[in-house]
Order: sequence, then C-alpha cells, then structure tokens
Amino acid sequence: MATRPERAIRKRPRAAQVNSRRVARHEPAVVPTRSVAPPRGRGNGVLRRIGRFGVRVAIAGGVVYGVLVGAREGYAYATTSPRFEVRALEYRATAHVDERRLRELLAIAPGTNILSLELDTLAERVTADPWVARAVVTRELPDTLQVVVEEHKPAAVLAAGAMVLLSSEGEPFKLLESGERGQLPVVTGVGATELLGNPSAVNARIARALEIIAGWGSKKRPILSEIHIDQFGGATLYTEKIGTQLRLGRGDLGEALARYDALRAAMGEESDKLAVAHLDGSRRPDAPERVVASFFPAKDVPELVTQAEERAALEATERAAAAAGVAATAKSAREPARRIPRHH
Repeated sequence: MATRPERAIRKRPRAAQVNSRRVARHEPAVVPTRSVAPPRGRGNGVLRRIGRFGVRVAIAGGVVYGVLVGAREGYAYATTSPRFEVRALEYRATAHVDERRLRELLAIAPGTNILSLELDTLAERVTADPWVARAVVTRELPDTLQVVVEEHKPAAVLAAGAMVLLSSEGEPFKLLESGERGQLPVVTGVGATELLGNPSAVNARIARALEIIAGWGSKKRPILSEIHIDQFGGATLYTEKIGTQLRLGRGDLGEALARYDALRAAMGEESDKLAVAHLDGSRRPDAPERVVASFFPAKDVPELVTQAEERAALEATERAAAAAGVAATAKSAREPARRIPRHH
C-alpha cells in the first residue's frame, strides 16, 4: 500500500513573528532638547567682586601709609626731643680710667640725642685707651648711658726691644711708663725680630713665663725680678733681693718648685744667701733626689743686700721717729685744750 508522501511542513520562524507593538515599545524614546540660556547678571557679579577687592586694597594701603607716617613722625620726635638728650652717665671708675678720662674717650657733645648714638662705636672709643681690655656701652631711656670697663691685668714686663706691659692673658698691651712696673718681673730672652717674625714660638715662651709666675706666686716665696726664657723654652729665674739664680730648665714646673721649697726649708736662714740652685735635675728611682746649689760667702754677699738691709733699718727708724712725733704733737695739742676755760 502506497504511502502518502509526507507533506513538508514549513513553519514560520518565531523570530520572524515580530509584534509591531513590542518593537515599538522597545525603541528608544527620542526626547526633544531645548537650549539653556546663560544666567542673567554674571558680568555684574564679577565687577562687584573686583570692586570689593579694590576697596580692601585701598584700605590696607591707607593703613600702611598711616603706620609709615606715624613711624616717621615718631622717629623724628624721638631723635629731636630734648627728653632724649644724654644727661647721665653710669660708670664705676677703674684704676686707670676715671670719669674724666671716660668722658674724654666717649667724646659726646652736649645736647646729643641718646637714640642717635652708635653704641658699638662708643665702645671702640673707650677701648682706644691702652689699659682697657673690653668695654660695653648700653643705654637706659630716656637719657642715661651705662658703661662697663674691664682693664688689662698686668702680670709682667716683656723686654723685647722695648719694655712692654704684658697682660695675664699674654698680650703685650702698653709701653711701660715710669711708676707702672711696681714689683712685676721682667721677661727676657725674646727679641723684637722674633716677636714680629715668629709670633707663635714667642707666644709659647710667653705662656711658659706666665705659668712660672702663677706657680711661683701660689706660695710665699721671694719676689722675682727676672724670668729668662731661652729659645728652647728653658727657664732661669732671678730673685729681686740678692739676685739668686734658679735654673728650672724645661722640666716640670711643680717638681722644680718643690725642690726649691725643700732646699729653703733645709737651709733655714742660710737660704737668703743662696747664689745658684739647679732645680732641673731628673730624679733616679734608685737614688735620693739631689739639688746642686751654691751660696754667697758672708764677705762676698752682694752690696745690694747690705744696702737693702740699711734701707730697711733707716725706714724703721724714720717710722718710729714719725710715730713719736705724731704722739708728741697730739699730746701737746691736748694739754692746752684742758687749760682753756669752757666759757671761752
């Protein structure tokens, strides 16, 4: 039995079955646009802001100008007003700079305004005096200058071509004048050419001399007249009274002075006749310490010692006579007074 051929069935694709309404619903909506006009009055706001800024600048400028004018007027008043004239000077007199000398150094004319003075310049004027080591000038308004002066402290006299006072800091600060030495020792062994040509070496030798002066003065010892420092730093001392020569060399100062003190203690009164003492010997561990010394015989004691003893005796006699004369005068002055009646 013949079969009926199958009928080809052609179905319409689902994708082709487009619903016009759905398609229309999924299409993007087109929204009509409208032009936006700029806000009104924008240019006027910018102008207003510029105007406010200009006003602030003008106010600030006026304030600054007023301050400057006020400062100028205040400065003019302060520097010309009689209220600020220098009228007082506060100062403590030193040994070599009294008030008259200080006013001479400051050279301030009458009527000078205190605010117009340069204080550093005034301090430099004061330090122009060779005795002045440092000076500080300050002002206390309205009319007072305060001056503080620190003088050099002379420790020795340096003989280097000329006699120059030497400060305790090792600075040559003034030519020696009559009456200024007192009992200062003289440092010798330094030449003028060395002082100018090799100052570092000279300074080391001067420092050695000052060290000896300080160490020597730490205890009661005879007055020194001279300290000789050779080019190698070796030191030789000379006492003032009889010219005793003490050779310290370049060794330790403390050890040398200890040897000298022990020698004087051992010799007693005979130590006043000491001529030479070698204090620079080195001590050996296996031997006692020795000091080589020589003494003046009684008949060879320098004439200077005899003269010094005679002067001392004469001064003692004169003091005693002067004291007796004063007592007699006082007594004679008292006696007539008792004889004068009270009603006279």
